[in-house]
Amino acid sequence: MKVAVFIDVDWTLTDFNRKISSRVVSVLERLVEKDFLVSFASATAYPIVYGLARYLPSSGVVVAENGGVVGFENALHVLGSIDKERVIRVAMEELGCCLEDSWQNMYRHVDVAFVVKRGVDPSVAVSRARSVFGGLGYEVMYSGVALHVHPPGINKGFGVRKVLELLGESPERIIAIGDSEVDLGMFEVADFSACPSHAPEEVKKRADYVASKPYSEGFIEIAEKFLLS
Repeated sequence: MKVAVFIDVDWTLTDFNRKISSRVVSVLERLVEKDFLVSFASATAYPIVYGLARYLPSSGVVVAENGGVVGFENALHVLGSIDKERVIRVAMEELGCCLEDSWQNMYRHVDVAFVVKRGVDPSVAVSRARSVFGGLGYEVMYSGVALHVHPPGINKGFGVRKVLELLGESPERIIAIGDSEVDLGMFEVADFSACPSHAPEEVKKRADYVASKPYSEGFIEIAEKFLLS
């Protein structure tokens, strides 16, 4: 099978303001033309990622909610479960000092997302959330954009494996490109991983290549250096 390329969205395909440039679209077009299986692997809700895959150059394969939901064409697979109402209630009652509910949660199935309040150190919010939700048997991760609560074992690597299994595909190589700790799961299943220059040190240490440029400029650098040269 062709090479499969799994790409994070926020701050990997986008600039800091979370906009996708025409240059990124051009690179995606070239990847599809070269017959790569191009998949968006995001922490965000499935309808958003599906919309991107539907209207941007891609292979239509989607990994959403940090691996909790995958889909392609008209097939959608929810890969876990969570007591979403309880998680939101606990967050508002015990972590209301540092977290805000996300509008996306009405569309989320497995991974519940929260926004860190303005002025709150994200590391403090993550530490407190892990203390609270760890006791309920959930994992907490931070994407740089939002804080995520999900069942153990749910991660982008799990989602990548599952979507390839559902497709019945065994790629020659798996390439993973992302910028935060939520991408480390797919780094582990990839044959080659890369990140933009703004990624945290933990991500840089575990990537095979660190771009010299941040955000979408880093993605373009990675694609042109390793996939389109």
